[in-house]
Amino acid sequence: MTSGPVPEQVQLGEDRLTIDRAWPRGRRDGLEVILVEGRDLAGRLRAARLWVRPASGLGWQVSKVQVAPAGMDVKLPDLAGASAEGTLLVHRYGRRAVVRRAADFVKIVRTGEGPVVAAAAQQGRDLALHAGFDAPTVDGVRSGSVSFGVLPGRSLHELGGVLTRSEWGRWWGIFTDHWPRLARPLAEAGARSGASTVAPSGIGSTPAPHTAHDEVAVLRRWQEWVTRLEALPADLHGTLLRRVEDVAADLVSQPAQDLVVSHRDLHDKQMLAEGNRLGLLDFDTVALAEPALDLANLWVHARLRADQGLWSQRHSEIAQQSIREVADSLGVSDERFATYAEATRLRLACLYAFRPRHRALALSWAATPPVAAID
Repeated sequence: MTSGPVPEQVQLGEDRLTIDRAWPRGRRDGLEVILVEGRDLAGRLRAARLWVRPASGLGWQVSKVQVAPAGMDVKLPDLAGASAEGTLLVHRYGRRAVVRRAADFVKIVRTGEGPVVAAAAQQGRDLALHAGFDAPTVDGVRSGSVSFGVLPGRSLHELGGVLTRSEWGRWWGIFTDHWPRLARPLAEAGARSGASTVAPSGIGSTPAPHTAHDEVAVLRRWQEWVTRLEALPADLHGTLLRRVEDVAADLVSQPAQDLVVSHRDLHDKQMLAEGNRLGLLDFDTVALAEPALDLANLWVHARLRADQGLWSQRHSEIAQQSIREVADSLGVSDERFATYAEATRLRLACLYAFRPRHRALALSWAATPPVAAID
């Protein structure tokens, strides 16, 4: 099998969906369910669920497609109103969506989840501001949605392909200055920021821990999906399995650092540059984790952008070097950084194995030996 379990396109009657992103969800009624996001022939962003089964030969066959109406989702009742007033940017079927309106962004979640997301986002904003970062204001909270203010600027993801090396290095210097102020134990960071440890309406906002064992669980879950859905060719799958086992063993056996405030999904698309300030997006994922978690994730994404041809090799190296400087300042050992970096790389290889546009990259990363975190 070379094409993977997710097709590049699915037919929707007379319409057609070109798939960009996909997330396996599990087995139902003997079939595998995969959530997908893509655009129809009119260019509208659409979310769908695919039920796939093994084909008569090798590979997988789509047995059923359930596509949500454009800008609607029965499990996300707040989506219809928000999308009617703006542009749908993200839609994961039945899970979440993001809409850009004229004056704000709206994150749509399942009913009842809005206050929880808002509480975490507010705490993340408080911590970010005190560390010298910007973060969106939390402007409106409903049971199934949260609206956020618009931060000025452009993402580092975008700027990495257009800035001069000098200007690019300046932004990473700002990151190097500010990140150690954020990645502190919660008691210290909370005391310095003045952030409340209890959110409005009595919702506890103490971030949940994300330990090395949790990271192993995430990696194994992706590896299990790759295994069950045969998302990689057999020879690469065996290599991936061995590497996952090695990394899992290292994550739990190596000395761990004390947990600090963590973004938990830090990458170049989450940082906006404007003037002399960096903004952090999606900080409702705030958690307590080893400092290596965020930094290794960001470092691997910097390597990824060069592999994707979006940044020059030199721009990628500037970012990587700055990230390593921060890791050193926070006492992250070379060994621990390398282990978290390899866990991130393997997880992304699994993720991209389900995305037709990036499948070739997933195959390449699965076939490439582990890279040293220190070049």
